[in-house]
Amino acid sequence: MKKYLLIVLLVGIWECEDDKNDKPSIPTYSLSVTISPSGTGEVNLVEGVFEENEQIELTAIAAQHYQFHNWTGSIESTDNPLNFSITQNLNLIANFIDVNMRALTLDILGEGTVEKRLGDSLVNVTTFLDGSNIELTAIPDNNWYFDYWVTPQNIENPTYVEISSDTTIIVKFMRNYNYKIPSHDWENYYMPWFDLANIVSELGFSKADSYNTNSAYADFNSDGYIDIMIQPNVNDGIPVNTFFLINNGDNTFYVDNDFPFTQNASVISSRKTIVGDFNNDGKPDVVRPQGGHDYLGLPQITLSTDQGYLIQLIGDGPLIQPHTVSSGDIDNDGDLDLFFAQSGEFDGFLINNGDATFQWQWISEIINDFDAGHIYPDGNYGYYGIWSSEITDVDEDGFVDLIFGGSYKDEDYDANFDGPTIFWGDGSGSYYNSNSTTLFDSREINYSEGNSISLSHDYAVNDVDGDGIKDIAVFSECSDIFLYHFIKGAGNRQFVDMTSELLPDNVIYNSNNHVWILMRDIDENGLIDIVEGEPVISIQWSPQNQTGYRSSLRWEWNGNSFTKIN
Repeated sequence: MKKYLLIVLLVGIWECEDDKNDKPSIPTYSLSVTISPSGTGEVNLVEGVFEENEQIELTAIAAQHYQFHNWTGSIESTDNPLNFSITQNLNLIANFIDVNMRALTLDILGEGTVEKRLGDSLVNVTTFLDGSNIELTAIPDNNWYFDYWVTPQNIENPTYVEISSDTTIIVKFMRNYNYKIPSHDWENYYMPWFDLANIVSELGFSKADSYNTNSAYADFNSDGYIDIMIQPNVNDGIPVNTFFLINNGDNTFYVDNDFPFTQNASVISSRKTIVGDFNNDGKPDVVRPQGGHDYLGLPQITLSTDQGYLIQLIGDGPLIQPHTVSSGDIDNDGDLDLFFAQSGEFDGFLINNGDATFQWQWISEIINDFDAGHIYPDGNYGYYGIWSSEITDVDEDGFVDLIFGGSYKDEDYDANFDGPTIFWGDGSGSYYNSNSTTLFDSREINYSEGNSISLSHDYAVNDVDGDGIKDIAVFSECSDIFLYHFIKGAGNRQFVDMTSELLPDNVIYNSNNHVWILMRDIDENGLIDIVEGEPVISIQWSPQNQTGYRSSLRWEWNGNSFTKIN
């Protein structure tokens, strides 16, 4: 009997122990409270450990000459006392302010920060004692620079402000755009890849106009963001209107009908638009050749002034209808010059005087040794067929080179190029046919599926594979197709046409409205792309869809060759 009772008792004890171990524990959380600034007040509870959902009441008590301002940290509130149920570890700050404290508000235009110092101490507060002298240092983000303090107006950095009342300081940062570079370099390396077709459509412009031959991208209102200037196409010879599409700061736009510009001349549509700083004031200017299809004119420039922008005609050259314009420092004097061509007659340069006034020089005066072609007033020749051009430093020797092309020789005796040709610069302001390199012979290419090149329209230069030698992409038009080329730099001013080996699907059928080509890392993934000049192209001439869009062509370098994306 005793043995049996003992067994029962032991079982009961074992079962009680199991019940005890299965009972859940209640979580606990820590609370800590800091006084800021130190010594300006106290709180009834500054630290402790509490069970989950325990009710806490914090009361802030200000020291003499101070008053409670707010709670920050894990909880932001102006309640005093502050009541809450604790459900996590909390670190709170009880903020007190002097009864004579003044607020300092910083309004930042652009992208950057402002560092505040009180005496020798770096501070991160928004209120200061009346009479405090604060040192403010403007610190721009990458690719931005400090412009000036807007209020109070001041260019000193750092600057000093004495706080005698609630004060707002406005600082302006500017993006570090350099417009004193060749037009090719601005377009190919820096110009945003904006979806122009959809931007203009959303702003109420017609889809039936591509705009890409007359659009200019630059920061026209000096707020650090890239805007768009357009002159929508109209019928040949009809004057065009000018519109400035201003960036809201997030790459959305509005039409600024009050943009400060004056138009001193009626202008007609252009076949190409370029951006550069032609009057050396640090601001962007825009150059467009006038004319087309037998409508002649002088080039137009949208020139920055102290009051805004001025549209006027430039140069002392002939009335022409150029198909191309490009800019670069031809004579190596530190400013941007211009080249215009209309297929071999009246081609020439506008050489900049440094202030956006220009002197005309025929192509025969700059390229001295053409042996055939059109005879210019100086008695020298210039080749026919120059429809397209770019100016950039291809071999990176510090001097800009000329890339010319368009229509090419059918026969050896033709006074045309064999194919796209680079004229190498030496800083003298003179170039020579004898010091040039042909990228490919248009009669010898084997990847055009039997089609002959009508025109080469555009060129883009970049180092695709990171070997330190620049390569060149070319876009050409044939009678029934569009043709894209990739020309590999081999060093020593030599090039190899590697289109067949490295650029798949380079022949484009049943498409239209191809104009510009870029070679850059569009998606910023470290791989160079060959793309058209914008993500979406208007296809107003398509027989299938008169007002639709198509995605731009795109190839991406994969480390060994290009892969077709679109």
